[in-house]
Amino acid sequence: MMSCEARERESESPGDNRGAGRGEPEIVISRALYAELARVCLDALPNKAYGLVGGADKYHPKSLYPCSTNLRNSPEWKALFDSFGEFHRNPDVGFVIAPSEVKTVLGAMAARGESLVGVFHSHRFFNVEPTKADMALSSDPDLLCYIISVRNPPEAKIGVFSLGENGYRSISIVQF
Repeated sequence: MMSCEARERESESPGDNRGAGRGEPEIVISRALYAELARVCLDALPNKAYGLVGGADKYHPKSLYPCSTNLRNSPEWKALFDSFGEFHRNPDVGFVIAPSEVKTVLGAMAARGESLVGVFHSHRFFNVEPTKADMALSSDPDLLCYIISVRNPPEAKIGVFSLGENGYRSISIVQF
């Protein structure tokens, strides 16, 4: 798997989202938003951080919307998380944002002229790759999954993934 760490290419415009000459899409993100994504996840420690990502389109994120509701331990969701194995029995692993909070965030995005383009969350104990639970619980294959591994806080790593039925694909990140 290729590295998920962000590259910087000063020569390309922020609107260019072709993958390093391969014709593959890239996430084009401002340095400030990239730093904010890491900061939100680090500031949440020892807890998990999660939320939604708004933008012009899925390859050009503009804003983070950290969320606070978590239905993960409600009766309708707990058994599902427990089914992913012993590690996921930890009640602090995983998240499910309440529909009411999602609705509020979507309203805020719309007011800013943004669309929902992704979901972000921290991995406090895992690397930056999607877990089986991440894959199974992905709510929409058109949304990108931003994973921030904070298992080693001084070296937080950010990866962006397209999740689907057949696995996941890492998407390169370009900062401007």
